[in-house]
Amino acid sequence: MELIYNTTELLGITDRNIKITFYYKRPECIVVNATLDYTPSACPHCKGKMIKYDFQKPSKIPLLECQGMPTALYLKKRRFQCKECRKVQVSETPIVKKNHQISTDIQRKITQLLIEKDSMKSIAERLHISTSTVLRRLKLVKTKPNLKSLPKIMSWDEYSFKKGKMSFIAQDFESSEIVAILDGRTHATIRDHFQQYTLKVRKKVEIITMDMFTPYFKLVKQLFPKAKIVLDRFHIVQHLSRAMNRVRIQIMNQFDKQSKEYRRLKRYWKIIQTDSRKLSTKRTYQPMFQMHLTSQEILDELL
Repeated sequence: MELIYNTTELLGITDRNIKITFYYKRPECIVVNATLDYTPSACPHCKGKMIKYDFQKPSKIPLLECQGMPTALYLKKRRFQCKECRKVQVSETPIVKKNHQISTDIQRKITQLLIEKDSMKSIAERLHISTSTVLRRLKLVKTKPNLKSLPKIMSWDEYSFKKGKMSFIAQDFESSEIVAILDGRTHATIRDHFQQYTLKVRKKVEIITMDMFTPYFKLVKQLFPKAKIVLDRFHIVQHLSRAMNRVRIQIMNQFDKQSKEYRRLKRYWKIIQTDSRKLSTKRTYQPMFQMHLTSQEILDELL
């Protein structure tokens, strides 16, 4: 058990050179203003004497939550100047690495949540940081891929890890183990990754499941000469549903907009798209037909 003696330790600030000037609570977060100052050692360049120069503009350093609210440390760092070579150096503290803005406690928490398999978006929202910060941490902690083997059946897909940016993911179809997570889904990004494997290893891949993203087809033929392509059922059903909807609209537009045929096809489009096993057997009054009908009977009338 470790005793906590003051507010700085409660906030995770163990550096005795940091002095809190004041702190206040905003509706959205807790703000802590502090200064970092100490007696400098010799100049790292010429071993000359360092003197205190001035303070930097406050750096915003996110900390772990306090009282269930986001907490930010606005830290003014002392700058030092050498009397001999006139070079300037900024004071350093263990709570944040040099030239970094994210505290070491936050970095450790990101690693912990990544190990627990939380999504990058949820980690970013929980720690009040950007998704890019989580991704940079992931690159540091991820292990090197095993280039000696690939699963016989692989699944390829993409996901959005931040707005407007798609990433590529490949996994073992049978065990669901991750094979690769790449920053993008471009032809060059995927090709460069899998070309790290020898042709002998790539020939052992028998099946690759994927969606209908066109570049994937060309890549599979280039990289995995013996692999068969299997389209996943979700995208097959989605493709058929969109085709059926286009046909419905083409037929609907052949009628006058005030006609009962046009209005029925427009109103009951969901019934045409519904799985036949899920159609309701309950008979209800339908104003468009002016009678009581089940969903199956409405579908028969529309067809």
